[in-house]
Amino acid sequence: MNSRERVNTILSHKCADRVPISLGSNIVDGFTRFAKENYERYLGLEVSQDIITHKPMGTVVTPDILLERYQSDFRTVRLKAPWNNPSVVYEDGSYLDDYGVVMKPSQYYFDPFVRPLEGSITSDDIKKGSWPDPYAPGRTDGLREEAEQLYKTTDFAIVADIMCGGPFEQAIWMRGFEDFLCDLYTEPQVAEALMDRITEVDLGLWDVFLTAVGDYVDIVCQGDDLAMQDRAFVPLDVYNKYIKKYHKRIYDFIKTKTKAKIFHHCCGSVYELIPGLIDAGVEVLNPIQTSAKNMEPERLKREYGKYLTFWGGIDTQKLLPFGTPQEIENEVKHVIEVMSKDGGYVFAPGHNIQALVPPQNIEAMLNAALKYR
Repeated sequence: MNSRERVNTILSHKCADRVPISLGSNIVDGFTRFAKENYERYLGLEVSQDIITHKPMGTVVTPDILLERYQSDFRTVRLKAPWNNPSVVYEDGSYLDDYGVVMKPSQYYFDPFVRPLEGSITSDDIKKGSWPDPYAPGRTDGLREEAEQLYKTTDFAIVADIMCGGPFEQAIWMRGFEDFLCDLYTEPQVAEALMDRITEVDLGLWDVFLTAVGDYVDIVCQGDDLAMQDRAFVPLDVYNKYIKKYHKRIYDFIKTKTKAKIFHHCCGSVYELIPGLIDAGVEVLNPIQTSAKNMEPERLKREYGKYLTFWGGIDTQKLLPFGTPQEIENEVKHVIEVMSKDGGYVFAPGHNIQALVPPQNIEAMLNAALKYR
């Protein structure tokens, strides 16, 4: 099997010749900048140019030499910034994002510092907010040609990755955890107005992107974090009542533009929301944070393996930074054995490889993937 055949086989929940490997095919399973640079030095490679894929998380494009070395089955097309995208940067290094959030630098990341919709607001305040224009010229310059070339001249599975802010998570970034979660219970009309406006932006971005590349891609990646370490932010009934309709609206629209599978990224203990996500149209679940409550590979595969392809599962919270190379190899073997039964699994780190992860641990993970895939 070639890579595209392999990926599409496991996405159909059938056994392939081996488990597909992803290393940075989207913004949540690759390298952060410092991790990439450290690993290149460790391998004795020349440090490649850092091409940022997500500024707040500090993620970068995985260089071809590493994609080839570790037999990644995927290549990626990414939506671009528009031509008229003036960058507002402040003296302390903070910057203003497209949604009016001031992002402040920490050691390795940017975090929300000023949220434009904090405090008491109305639906009118949401309408007057700062919103990106999905149809601004320049977002897809050259993308159709890039996707067509990948499709016709390579056998890789092709990923469409924009990871635009999901309706729930983007609302948190703009409103703050406390204000928005209270809205869901005390001012649901405000919460819905905000998620509706975010969804309109997401639909526009997917419209522009998939009009250009939808014929050529195998997977589309959308993110919306809904969970923390030991539970979801909201129970299933609240998700089903207020949030699921926006996910379904996005995923139903995507399916009108492409035959690609729907990849949904959600960190944390999302277990109790999985039935709602499946109803909304999710086909691939990422990142499988195994250190979170109820996210054991055995449980997920047993209960939802017929419905979902699992993508990730190698713990980046504790194991990768603090484990030994042998512990990492053992866990890679275990996760592959559990998750790959009857197809439906893509090997990847459970999130981006962070700055201070020892390079020998990265090597242990990736070599084990090749050994047991």
